[in-house]
Amino acid sequence: MRKIVFSRTQTTMKGRNLEVQNGDLATIVNALKKEPGKDILVYGCANFVSSLISQNLIDEYFIILNPVAIGEGLSIFKEKKMLKLESSIAFKNGKILIKYTR
Repeated sequence: MRKIVFSRTQTTMKGRNLEVQNGDLATIVNALKKEPGKDILVYGCANFVSSLISQNLIDEYFIILNPVAIGEGLSIFKEKKMLKLESSIAFKNGKILIKYTR
């Protein structure tokens, strides 16, 4: 599986099928979206995901709702976004997987 790390400070990292990108986030992500292949899956901190959201680079949101009270967290949404509920799956452990689209 191809892995891409976005970094402001690192230019290289060791890892299998790993590349580092330092350029403009929107330009790089839009170029990736035009490449043939499967979906792009994103893992990252709230700031990174917020950057993707604010630049309208996310087409589908898969949010896992875990009903555990842990106090305050970091919001990934800095502005109001209208999302369309596509589906939801409730699991026996109480977690819910929710799919939204723009």
